[in-house]
Amino acid sequence: MWLERRPLPQVPTAGGKVHSVLPPEFTSEGIGLAALIAAGTRDGIAIVGADGKLVFWNSAAAAITGWSLAEAAERNLGELVKGPDALVEIRAGMWVELRYTRVDSNGQSFLILMFTDSTSLMSLRNAREQLQSLGLIDAPTGLPGRDLVLVQLDQAIALARRDKRSVGVLSVKVDRFRQLNETADGQAADDVIQQFAARITAFVRGSDVPARVSNESFLVVLTALTSSNDALIVAVRLLLVLGEQFEVVGEARSVSCSIGVAEFPRDADDATSLFGAALAAADRAQLKGGAQYSVASEPREPGR
Repeated sequence: MWLERRPLPQVPTAGGKVHSVLPPEFTSEGIGLAALIAAGTRDGIAIVGADGKLVFWNSAAAAITGWSLAEAAERNLGELVKGPDALVEIRAGMWVELRYTRVDSNGQSFLILMFTDSTSLMSLRNAREQLQSLGLIDAPTGLPGRDLVLVQLDQAIALARRDKRSVGVLSVKVDRFRQLNETADGQAADDVIQQFAARITAFVRGSDVPARVSNESFLVVLTALTSSNDALIVAVRLLLVLGEQFEVVGEARSVSCSIGVAEFPRDADDATSLFGAALAAADRAQLKGGAQYSVASEPREPGR
């Protein structure tokens, strides 16, 4: 166990018994000033002296750990920084993200610990690992896979139907992906896919859902659109973002994509049909030469 109990200083009482007292540093003028500065922060802050004794413990630290000032003083908090990871499990199911620094003041050395509650982050990471093991998360990009995004699309449609809004779906396909996959032992394709995923994720809103649905194809669910053709506007902007050069196997290279645009309720009224409409539109954009978009509701050319 990385936490050791440290005995508090013992002083005798009138009856000859002893009880624990806190170190005098807790009430010093310097610690009082530090407490004033730290009072408004949500981060837990602890200051440990060179002898391992706790000399400062703010209210956020107590709230995050559940340890009172006296309880924290009994623990060897310096042991926290000896682990290899920034995420530390302080007790079963309770995780904190730890940062620390060492400072010298008036000839004394202090360890300053700063930490935040990361229990929910760890729960999310565990959930993502479980989804990956089930094939619902694409491992190379960390994005939802085909099955998961269809569930999320179905939920978005249900909410949009209730609120009388639209849902947009963009099918994004990398042009000439097979040629990329055949160069540099596939490294070029891997580089492009990773960068496509990063750019798409950075571009969309937090409420939207980017996903990877095949080797060369992404899907973006645009939730709660307020007017028709909003998805088309997003597609045009996304084409520009993805049209900038990529670094492919250490070299700058242009890689185009084709985007198919579909909207609920205009083009389909269920997740599977809407996904299919966007995918078919992306295929038509590639047949036209790529590096462009196609809308599901557009009339098809003769013979297409």
